[in-house]
Amino acid sequence: MKSIQLAIAALGILAAVPASAAEQHINVDVGELTCPSCSFTVAAAMRGVPSVQIIDFQEGRAWGEGIYVVAYDDQAASPDMIINAVLANGYPAEVLQPGGS
Repeated sequence: MKSIQLAIAALGILAAVPASAAEQHINVDVGELTCPSCSFTVAAAMRGVPSVQIIDFQEGRAWGEGIYVVAYDDQAASPDMIINAVLANGYPAEVLQPGGS
């Protein structure tokens, strides 16, 4: 009888857990990257947002510009949170192309 009660309790807990979040990818264009510490500061700011991982970095079209390819869990973070983290550190940033994985 205990095993049936445990099974029912486990199902109840699983039913209460929301569906798993989806990983999203965005490209974030950041300006004013004039030295290696600038890139480090921006990367640290992005990683400070829950679930954010930097997948790739590419040189931008202009000097001092870079494009970060970022993955994040859409239940823990949003593009606005990522951009605001960069802006809070004094670097201009914008999402180039939002998209799912």
